Amino acid sequence: MATISKRKTQTAKDRNRDAATTALRRLVIPRPDILHTYLEYKQINQYLEYLAQRYPHFVHVHILGHTHEKREVRALEINWMNSENVELSPQMREHAPRLFDHAPNGRFTVPVIHVGEHCRKTVFIEAGTHAREWITISTALNCIYQLTERYTRNIEVLRKLRFIIVPLVNPDGYEYSRTKNPKWRKNRRPHKSTKFVGTDCNRNYDVFWNSGPSKINRNTYKGESPFSEPETRAMRSILDRMSSNLLFFLSLHSYGQSIMYPWGYCRDNPLFWRELSSLANSGKSAIKSYNGREYRTGSISCLTKRTIAGSVVDYVYGVLKVPMALVMELPSRELGFQPPVEMISQIGHESWYGIREMCKRSYDLRNQIARENDPPMPAPRPSRYETSSEGVAIGKTSTSTEEATTAGGDCAKTTSKKKRSKRTVRTQHEDIVQLQNSFKARETQDLPEGIQVLPPGLFPRQMEPRYPPIKRSGLSRDGQGGGDGATLTSRGKPTISSQMPLVIR
Repeated sequence: MATISKRKTQTAKDRNRDAATTALRRLVIPRPDILHTYLEYKQINQYLEYLAQRYPHFVHVHILGHTHEKREVRALEINWMNSENVELSPQMREHAPRLFDHAPNGRFTVPVIHVGEHCRKTVFIEAGTHAREWITISTALNCIYQLTERYTRNIEVLRKLRFIIVPLVNPDGYEYSRTKNPKWRKNRRPHKSTKFVGTDCNRNYDVFWNSGPSKINRNTYKGESPFSEPETRAMRSILDRMSSNLLFFLSLHSYGQSIMYPWGYCRDNPLFWRELSSLANSGKSAIKSYNGREYRTGSISCLTKRTIAGSVVDYVYGVLKVPMALVMELPSRELGFQPPVEMISQIGHESWYGIREMCKRSYDLRNQIARENDPPMPAPRPSRYETSSEGVAIGKTSTSTEEATTAGGDCAKTTSKKKRSKRTVRTQHEDIVQLQNSFKARETQDLPEGIQVLPPGLFPRQMEPRYPPIKRSGLSRDGQGGGDGATLTSRGKPTISSQMPLVIR
């Protein structure tokens, strides 16, 4: 009996051990391939959870909000210098802040707000604002991959800076572009009493929002009001909370192959545009040294040749007073918004080299930029066309070469071009009639004797001469020295060197 009971006990223990092992195995999350394919929304979240499980001592996932279709907008925090990091020394852990805090509602976690003189050490990277720009999401995931799975190669940056990365701001639009319309740009919230769907999230921030596009059928529609979209409200919640800690903000887009700084809503330059230009050029140089690809640098409005109101970069830099904010447009027109999957790894790696160098540079510039005493943001200039008193829209010329030069960057190489003006058919007809009358008035003018107006379509040498041949000294055509001594052409017309007066009108 004792032997039987002992066997039963061992069997029960083995069963419990096997059950525990099975439970642990179920918690293991498979790792998606982020370097060689475009992931689905669920796979992106799966990768973030995989990292949080594998590196719990310095990686944490935050839920920022939910979209119209109930998808989560997530951020990944990578904070090496925290009290829970077992790889730090006990002395460093004692003085390091916590990894995360709990939100007031108790359901979600939020990043810890650092206090003190050197609290600005956070880099914020966001991507996937525009649904069709798939390569930006893969590039943001590549940055996460470099800072987590390859953290030993980037430990220098991790010891200095904390990273918060939102790889997919617009998950509804992204899934729609993947499954139905690859060219879709906006989010997927429908507008009441209309058949139109979606708002451009990068026109929905509260920074001169009124200047944005108000036509609901446009790809760049700004929305009914600032922060009318759940995606931008989710971003506002974390940006406003972390504004005192943010050092460098980077927004990823495609496919302009450029690194740009504010302003986007107007053509003026910010106070610290030289430092921002230096920051952008550091990323440009790093990418060029990596594989030879050359980016352009300059202000947003200068390189795009238009003004963009309500963008996240202008909001972060102008309203929240973050020291440094840039837009990075990934390559390239030949590859489009969704480059072939064979290019994902290459673009991701080369972009990381530039982003890492800009992070290092931002840390070096942190004491050179003080935004507390910044002047007020300049008001946006009038629209492209101004209406005259006669009701005719008159086009304005673009920024002069002198203004473009002061903005720095590659925009200094562009020349000024006159933009087309909108003119009515009646105005064009009146101009043509006025021009014809002016030509008739010229024809009736009295000209000096012997001078004639050229008929249309004739050159001077095609007209019949009204003057006799000019006599010159020298040999005649017979070579004997006789005759009238006139030098003629074979057609009886004066030579080009003749002194016959001509008037060309």
